[in-house]
Amino acid sequence: MNLLQTMVTGRLLLRPWCMDDLRDLNRYARDPAVGPNAGWKPHESLEESRAVLETFVGNGDLTAVVLRENGRTVGSIGLHPDRLRHGDAGPCRELGYVLSREYWGRGLMTEAVRRVLSHAFRDMGLAFVSVAHFPGNGRSERVIRKCGFRYEKTLRGSYRDYRGVWLDEICYVLARGDYFARENPGFRVGALTEDMAREICAWRCGGPYAACHSFSFEEVSARGGAIAGAARRESEFRAVLNGSGELCGFFRFSGEEGAVTLSLGIKPELRGLGYGNAVMDLILNEFFIEFPSGRLELEVRAFNRRAIACYRRAGFTEVRRYRKDTPSGADELIRMGLSARDWI
Repeated sequence: MNLLQTMVTGRLLLRPWCMDDLRDLNRYARDPAVGPNAGWKPHESLEESRAVLETFVGNGDLTAVVLRENGRTVGSIGLHPDRLRHGDAGPCRELGYVLSREYWGRGLMTEAVRRVLSHAFRDMGLAFVSVAHFPGNGRSERVIRKCGFRYEKTLRGSYRDYRGVWLDEICYVLARGDYFARENPGFRVGALTEDMAREICAWRCGGPYAACHSFSFEEVSARGGAIAGAARRESEFRAVLNGSGELCGFFRFSGEEGAVTLSLGIKPELRGLGYGNAVMDLILNEFFIEFPSGRLELEVRAFNRRAIACYRRAGFTEVRRYRKDTPSGADELIRMGLSARDWI
């Protein structure tokens, strides 16, 4: 059985490699800034990439990292046999990843790693996941720490790279218990600032979810959008924050009691990781404190099965279906509703 499977995040598809990925692989693998960070030499030809790709195809430990918005393969991520000397500590796999330099600094690899960790602990039942980077690779270190790994040790001269140079490896580990302790990040409600509103307007997802994108903050402001105006933002919007105060999502209550509409969103890199139920519980607690006998309704695009399933688990039921003009064109929407007596 393959350790890895096809997985989806807000912006990415993680799927088995195929020979059609050849040119995309060669495009990033020939970059001298990419391979050496992982210990392998930049590819010098398409044929060299082909030989490497042939070892990837059918390898159940490894998936391609694909942008959902355009189908382009931009990297790789895998769970490999552990090399970092954990002995009999329990089932452990070593995380490895690489990303095209063109897409550095966008949070894509953090998004991919979080999805793979969910699979590792929820589906595979691993006790640990290990990971390492070479000294000076600050980008990889930031991904590792953002995903909850703790520093474990430094192995001196433990890795021989493609030049024959022995490199140190800075090693980290994430235990199953620590992962599930982080799974509920202590969501809380906070004020939505202008900086947060600008970040929300810049959120982007791939595939069909691209239809849900907002305009830029400046364009939203020019159109008189509620999130861009200080008064309405303060009265109608709330931020969903984690225990560190980082923005994870938002929600909005608009309208009067008896006809309140909910709008909400979760940060793209956190989608598909099982946080939806916790966020909905938080939102509904806030709503029924403010509107103890109210009814809450929301709109969801009919294709968005993941969101619909989350809303149904929270107690929402379908009211009606209809077509509506949206900024991305006409689409089928579902109106769903929930009242206090349904929730309690």
